[in-house]
This record gives sequence, C-alpha cells and structure tokens, in this order.
Amino acid sequence: MFNLKKYVIAMFIIIGVAGLAGCGKQENYKATKSGLELQSIQKQEFETTYNTAFASTMSVFQDRGYVIQTADKETGFITAASHKTEGFAFFVGQTVDYLKATAFIESMPSGMVSVRLNFVNNQETSSGYGMQGGNSVPVEDATFYQSVFEKIKKAIFVRAGTN
Repeated sequence: MFNLKKYVIAMFIIIGVAGLAGCGKQENYKATKSGLELQSIQKQEFETTYNTAFASTMSVFQDRGYVIQTADKETGFITAASHKTEGFAFFVGQTVDYLKATAFIESMPSGMVSVRLNFVNNQETSSGYGMQGGNSVPVEDATFYQSVFEKIKKAIFVRAGTN
C-alpha cells in the first residue's frame, strides 16, 4: 500500500543529499589568460607626470563608485572596492558580492608613466551556522579594462589642461 508519509520523507532525504553534494569544495579558479596576456590588457602607459597619473587613477576609481581603501603615493599603490551587494543563495546562506580593484603607478625610464590595474570579482558567503566562505575571480575582459583606461586618459587630459 502507498504510504504518503514515507514518500515525503524519502523525497526530503533525496533533496537534502543532492543539495549537500553541491556544497563541496569549489574547484580552484583556472585563468583563461596567461600572465603576459593579462598584463597586456591590465597595463597602459601615459605621457604625463607621475602625480597627474596617480591623482587621475584615484579620481576614476571614485567616479566609478569605488571606495578608496588605501593609497600610497610613494609606492604608487592604490586599493579600492565597489559597494557591496547582499543576497541569499540556497544551501549557502547570505552572500555579499563586490569588485576589488588595485592600481600600480610607476614612472618608466622612457619618461612615460605606467598604470597597471587589476579587478577581481569577490563573493563572500556565510551561513546561519557560522561557516564562512568565498570566491574570487579575476576580471579578464579586455573591453572592461579599456573603458577604465579611457576614463583615466580623459582625467589626465583634464588635469593637464587645468595646470
């Protein structure tokens, strides 16, 4: 005879096991581009002063909605993060998504100034049981970087015109 109660319990067990199978360790991120390929899209040189490039890069980060976390003019290193977006994922719990950015500005022997940018998509997770996890995936889209460099180029142009 068909027992509805046993059927429902069995279905919950099957769904629970299937859900837990998806909670295992995530595969490590595998880059689709080599280090040199990444550098070619993340780095650009400008004909300007170091101070102008540094200030322009900071300004563009802020214009794009990033919060500057650190900025060291002496080393040329800037870190920033976008605003965080909270969400919820089944079997994971609370999620927080945001983009982290770094910039490294340096004077080149040629007299040009080099700006290298790095953007990483971050997701932090936490469950109701105190477990925390996360995932970081580098942005490898050349058009994304090119759009940021175009804004830096415009900011340099504006700063050079006002001096």
